[in-house]
Amino acid sequence: MKIIFSLFISIIFLSTPFIHSQDKIDLSKYSFQIEDFNDDTFLSFTKQRLENSQFVFVGEQHGIKEVGIFTNSIYNIAQPFGYHTLCIETDAIAAEKITTIASSNDPIGNAKKLHQEFPFAIPFYNNEDDYDLFTNVIKKKGTLWGIDQTFMVQFRLNFDYIISTTDNTPLKEKLQELKKEAIEGYQYAIANKKYGATYIFKYNEALHKSLLELATDAKDIEILKQLWKTKEIYAYNMITKEYYKNNNTRGQLMKRNFLNYYHKAKDRNTTPKVIFKLGANHAAKGLNRTNIYDISNMASELAITNKMHSLHYMVMGITGKAAIGNPFSPNPVAPFDNSKDFPEEIQTVIPTITKKYYVLDLASLRPLAYANFSDAFKKIIFRYDVLVLVRNAEAFKSF
Repeated sequence: MKIIFSLFISIIFLSTPFIHSQDKIDLSKYSFQIEDFNDDTFLSFTKQRLENSQFVFVGEQHGIKEVGIFTNSIYNIAQPFGYHTLCIETDAIAAEKITTIASSNDPIGNAKKLHQEFPFAIPFYNNEDDYDLFTNVIKKKGTLWGIDQTFMVQFRLNFDYIISTTDNTPLKEKLQELKKEAIEGYQYAIANKKYGATYIFKYNEALHKSLLELATDAKDIEILKQLWKTKEIYAYNMITKEYYKNNNTRGQLMKRNFLNYYHKAKDRNTTPKVIFKLGANHAAKGLNRTNIYDISNMASELAITNKMHSLHYMVMGITGKAAIGNPFSPNPVAPFDNSKDFPEEIQTVIPTITKKYYVLDLASLRPLAYANFSDAFKKIIFRYDVLVLVRNAEAFKSF
């Protein structure tokens, strides 16, 4: 697992040979260290950057609890600036399920029940720490948007959703049959460590078309279309190995799904403001590491057209442990050490970090970037506005 984390960080930063300069920039002038996000320095720093903003992206290292804590703090600080929507890395059905659970009298208990019924159907959010964030959003009368593809082992959950909400008897009866097959496929896949046995590989075009012929409700049709789109996206990755198509098709889907929410909200509010909690790559401005212009870039341009701006954070652990959102992993938690995978400028700073969080104002470094920094560090400076590093990161508490 250490190799996986190192590869992830190396790809994020695209390390290149360090370009030495006669005039090294003292990063301490552009950074500060804190023990928690209630620190006055952090509050003042954040509020200044939220002024006249429309979107905030929290680009995370998956699996560490501090990202949820950070996002919760940003959500609270952003309330006076008109932010009431949290956008997460799920599809719309998962976001709706999470909303219902977070609105209940026993969010953790009900979240655990859903996870027991449909294990790993919502992989990034099967933990107590993120539900602290979700319940806070609901208590503040906020909303959740889910703009991502349906997860590959989520067919069980989405079939069940349609079954429980539709009055279309033929569709319901067919989906009850398919739900049973999907559950059995998942159980067999886990027991035999064969991800190819999951239902996504059995779902085919003929079956998909037959379900569309049965469906009459617009929402049911959209859920089914999203299932077929996720089949296409995963196929590019796992079958045809067309990785650019995999990432680009997913990025386009996230943009379309976001705009569906956005235009509905705009009917009620002329300037919807949204906080995003997504993987770090999805939070980058410009061309990201998979060579696509992702949802974050589109939102940054949208904010500009509305005479506002977007704010892009990268939140990464230096060392620690992270939960593995993979049902086929033998270990639910793995240690990591990213310290040697950061650009040299950051590696130089790491030994000086003594508090829990290190916050670096990347945006202020841009006028200095061309002459003084390595190519690897420049990529971070222009893709993100603020870098937050976490010492001794903890894995979130999985169900």
